[in-house]
Amino acid sequence: MVLQIDDAKSSYSTLMLALRVGVTLAFFFWFYIIWNSTSELDQKLSVITSQYSAIDDLQIDFKNEIQEWKDVLLRSNSKETLENNWRKYETQYLKVVSEAQDTKLKSDISAVKDKLQSFVDAHKVNHEKYKEGVELFIRSGYNPRQADSAVNGIDRALFDTLEAADSVMQAEKKRINEDLTAKSRKQVEQSILSLVFLVLFAVWMPRK
Repeated sequence: MVLQIDDAKSSYSTLMLALRVGVTLAFFFWFYIIWNSTSELDQKLSVITSQYSAIDDLQIDFKNEIQEWKDVLLRSNSKETLENNWRKYETQYLKVVSEAQDTKLKSDISAVKDKLQSFVDAHKVNHEKYKEGVELFIRSGYNPRQADSAVNGIDRALFDTLEAADSVMQAEKKRINEDLTAKSRKQVEQSILSLVFLVLFAVWMPRK
């Protein structure tokens, strides 16, 4: 009889030990789920922020391109300086071309793709007008007035197109961020409820 009681106590102790180990493992598992959900949300939001800020970067580079054109007119007073400044402008122009095409390919929003294509087409047309402006600049003896007047205001529409594309991008970014945050919050809340249950179970676990 004593041996049976000892065996029963031993079995009960083993069961309780296994139960405590299981509860402890479950606790850390759900704790990891909460931590991972928060970390994963931060990573996703960071990726989205980077992806949806592409047009902001494009706008900055396009402004730099316009500044390079102004430098062509303001800092060129000979064939040598003109060639040097025009080369800088061309480099920036090609950077914008590549960046616009790349942003368009990476976007999965049709309205953004359409606006970026409009920008690409108009950007190419404007480039030809700038080349004509250089010819005027040379013929006027490096006087910038006539060349500047010939292209004055032609970039306004392109800036407006990028602004419109960016508005669409930012609206989509906000929608995705809210969706991701809601899903993550739901997962965290479910994990917290599981943790609370485990804590209560551990507190009220029968002891002997």
